[in-house]
Amino acid sequence: MYETIDSTTRATILLPPDVLAKFDELASRIEARSLIVWGEHCSECAYPSCYTSCAFYTPRRDGHCRRFANGIEQAAVGAVALGRIKFRKWPKLEGTGSVQLLPVRAARFRERLDRFASSLINTIAPSRAIYARFARHWNRWKATPLSASRPERIDGFVVEAWLESGPPLPLTVTFVDASENGLLQSGFDLQVGYNRFELPYAEIAALVDLRKPFLIQIEPVGDAIDREITFGLIDFARFTPQRVADKSGKTPLAGNAKSARKTRTAKCVVWDLDDTLWRGTLAEDGHESLTIDPVVLATIVELDRRGILQSIATKNDPDATLAALEALKIRDYFLFPQIGWDPKSVSIKRIAELLDIGLDTFVFIDDQPFERGEVGETLSEVTVLPASDIPTLLTSPLFDVPATPESAKRRAMYRTEERRHASFAGSGADYLTFLRQCRIRLEISDLSGSQAERAYELSQRTNQLNVSGTKYSRDDIQALMMPSSKYRAYVLRCEDRFGDYGIIGMCVVDHQLARLQSFMMSCRVQRKRVEQAFFAWLSRELSADRPGGTIAVNYQKTERNQAVVKMLKQLGFEYRADNANKGTFVRLLVLPIGEDDIVEVVDLTTARFHELSR
Repeated sequence: MYETIDSTTRATILLPPDVLAKFDELASRIEARSLIVWGEHCSECAYPSCYTSCAFYTPRRDGHCRRFANGIEQAAVGAVALGRIKFRKWPKLEGTGSVQLLPVRAARFRERLDRFASSLINTIAPSRAIYARFARHWNRWKATPLSASRPERIDGFVVEAWLESGPPLPLTVTFVDASENGLLQSGFDLQVGYNRFELPYAEIAALVDLRKPFLIQIEPVGDAIDREITFGLIDFARFTPQRVADKSGKTPLAGNAKSARKTRTAKCVVWDLDDTLWRGTLAEDGHESLTIDPVVLATIVELDRRGILQSIATKNDPDATLAALEALKIRDYFLFPQIGWDPKSVSIKRIAELLDIGLDTFVFIDDQPFERGEVGETLSEVTVLPASDIPTLLTSPLFDVPATPESAKRRAMYRTEERRHASFAGSGADYLTFLRQCRIRLEISDLSGSQAERAYELSQRTNQLNVSGTKYSRDDIQALMMPSSKYRAYVLRCEDRFGDYGIIGMCVVDHQLARLQSFMMSCRVQRKRVEQAFFAWLSRELSADRPGGTIAVNYQKTERNQAVVKMLKQLGFEYRADNANKGTFVRLLVLPIGEDDIVEVVDLTTARFHELSR
């Protein structure tokens, strides 16, 4: 809700449909919210003397200074109340009110009532003085809580905004209580497009007395003259809980019931820190007072042994956080930790991009319902769990994965991958030249007993580059190694000058038909020309007895294996569909495969291939 100022604040605000949909989406999730009354103010204000001495003083109808170029332009689009501002010099958006929440329908009714009353005041006030008095009393009424009671639950303070163009716009939000002893300030950047910043209630209440009147100030960092922002919700809020029962009958807050029902295994756990991974709050207690529960530590170590990657999404100071992780001797367990003030959904997306794995393999753990709700609603693929689930985490089907030598080395492999990226960034070479400099070596061997558990793990974990979507059981793996099997299974191991990738792929071939029943490969080596080297080798082997023949690959569409379709088409395969979800990729054996010489192939297979192919 905004201050009653003058009739020039009504406007037509047009948003792109996808942005408006995001504003609508948040509005649909709100169960109750506050009605902070926002107005335009000056960060350098020295009222009233500055009204006569400041060159930037621009009077409004009520005599106060206009700090935004066109005031606060307001519009209502369905259930969404919008406020557009364009900065002049020294501006800030300042809110007054309380944390009392109203049911969303009651809040919208008061907003409609305010729009009607503000329009009436603008119309009937005969003079500037009378207008100023009416507006002052009406604004005071709007900021008065309906009762002294506080709601049962407040999840947090939310700011949503749309930035149409330009570079990122850094802002700060500051909470100051009536005593001026309690203060919290947090920074966030607006990027072009839709933005949502969320601050948990507990973090604010720990530093600011919210039981009494308080101020909230939002202002730009640095020069923001002529930058324009359209705000949606800027209020304390309680989200509508979405709960799904687990097998124990508990109903933890979850972001998406559909994702919770799916059978899946996790590849990455993202931890919150304060009162989740460690006991205590870093900003209040300092890292010397933090402790880590032995159960949590044992869980971190065991997840690492099983090959589950781990990272961090926390709203804290980066230097202090890294110092605390070092002091607790757990820093090395976490890849690409995201430490700052972004919404945690943004942090998790960034981790997924850096690790190059799908969001539907992520698990996020946080003690705060607000943070779990934000991630669950924004990233519906992510499995969201409360911190209270940590003691039983290792028994969850999510983490029922085989522990192999490769599993225990997985974190180290990703650390090595970080070095590869850093080396390429500093090399100045083009990508193919860099790949040749890496001296990538691909070993191809027959599936054997010592590799069986890793082959099983690979088939269970590989999604994006799994052409048939097959998940082999341990018995299936054993059957592939039997002399009576009509198929031949190969395992692919890869290394380069930076380190060992381990076993990164498996291929099951029906030799008499020159048909691949399945092919799966880790994303760790994707785009490094390993696939070119393997298929060129396999084509040469098959063509020895089939000059002019073809190689075929069975394809079964899954939710996540579209990447393998792109890969096969780039290798020169043509797709022949059986139906909407199933078909065959085919290519001539004699067709060359480009860039197949970048990776060195070492053939460790036995002569059984040619025996079977005859």
